Amino acid sequence: MVLKPRFGSWGRDVALCRTPADVDDTLAELARRNWFREHGVLAQELVPPLGWDLRIVVAGGRIVGAARRIARDGEWRTNVSLGGVSEPVTPPPLARSLALQAAAAVRGDLVGVDLLPTRAAFVISEINGAVDFRPRYAIDFDDVYTDAVLQLLRVAHARRAAA
Repeated sequence: MVLKPRFGSWGRDVALCRTPADVDDTLAELARRNWFREHGVLAQELVPPLGWDLRIVVAGGRIVGAARRIARDGEWRTNVSLGGVSEPVTPPPLARSLALQAAAAVRGDLVGVDLLPTRAAFVISEINGAVDFRPRYAIDFDDVYTDAVLQLLRVAHARRAAA
């Protein structure tokens, strides 16, 4: 399993536990952290790492950016801050659909949806409300930031008109 903070980023304090003893040791270590005492820890079933994942950025119900994140050699996490690399990608239809459904499920106006590949599909790993994304994530426009703002403004105007 994987233990990780409820609110975190860059792979910090994310631990892979292969045995019950690993879980006990990791929990004892994390218990010293302020965030742990306040929020506890999330436990996720390990999706066998394939060395990469997808981050899809959804703004206003539309996909505005995506990247394939590749783990550095010897690392199971794909975070760029841990030596991984990020490359632009056009996500496949299944990944696009999952990301849009995940964003809608949490009513996220601007979110990053992290998808882990399996041999047959994808598993949603996280939905990030404070998503970190880069210019190279752009899909339909040259500037992912402008595209995100335009989509958010479109939604805000539609909500105002409906009110």
